[in-house]
Amino acid sequence: MADKYQVRINIINYLDARSVIKGWESEDGYYKDMDDALAGEVNQKARGYPYIPSSEGKAGTMMVSSKVPIDGPLNIVYLDGRSDSGLPHTRGLKGIALPVFLLWDGGDKASKTLDHEIVHLSQKQYREKWFDFYKYKWHFELATQEQFTSIPERWRSRRRINPDTLGSPYMVWKGRYIPLSVFVSEMTPDLKKCKRGFWDLKMSQWTWDAPSGWVEMFGSGFNDEHPNEIVAHWIDGSAGSERTNFHLNVL
Repeated sequence: MADKYQVRINIINYLDARSVIKGWESEDGYYKDMDDALAGEVNQKARGYPYIPSSEGKAGTMMVSSKVPIDGPLNIVYLDGRSDSGLPHTRGLKGIALPVFLLWDGGDKASKTLDHEIVHLSQKQYREKWFDFYKYKWHFELATQEQFTSIPERWRSRRRINPDTLGSPYMVWKGRYIPLSVFVSEMTPDLKKCKRGFWDLKMSQWTWDAPSGWVEMFGSGFNDEHPNEIVAHWIDGSAGSERTNFHLNVL
C-alpha cells in the first residue's frame, strides 16, 4: 500500500507543552476518566510518575507521508521518559505523546513509532470507516454493555487503559471472544508488564490461549488486544514485512 497522504506535524516547544497537554486532557479525559473507571485504581498506580513534558522539547515542523487518511496539523509533545512508562501514545484527535528518548534516537525506531501513532489518530478521526473495516474484513464489532459486563470484575478491574482505544476498549471477535490486556500484578502494576487474554462469551470463561483462527488471521508475538493495535502494528512493520502492505479496502 503506497503512501498517499501528507500531513504536517508540529513539534511543541517545552514552554508551550503544558498548555497543549491541558487541551488534550479536556478533549479526551484520559487521566480524569480514570477516577471513575473500574480499572482506574490499578491504572493510576501504574502511572505513578507525573505526566510532564521533557525540557528537551524544541519547536519544529515537518511534513510526513502516511498510508492512512489523516487530517492535520498534528502536534507532538515529548514527555519525560518516565511519564506513562515511556510508552508512545495518542491524545485527542491530533496529539502524539512521545518519550524523549525517541528524540535522541531519530532512526528507524522513531520513524516506525511515528507511523504507528499516525495510524491511531486516523482511527480516531475516521472511526466509522475503521470500524466498518474491522466488522466486514476482520469480524470485530464493538461489544455491547451486556457483553462486556459479563466479564467478571476480577478481569475488568485489571484492564490496562489504553489511550489509543479510548471510547471502544471492548471489542468482540466473531461474536464470541473479547480480548483484553490485563496487568500481570495488581500490587505492583507496570504498563509494560501486561498479558493478553480472552473472555469467551459462549463458555463464560477466561482463557489465555488465542481462539481457533486468531493466530492464522492476525499472527502472534505483538500487542494485539484490540483491532486498533493490530492494524497499527501491521502498518508500522512490527508484525512482519508481509503484512505491511495489506490493502484497506474500506478506507
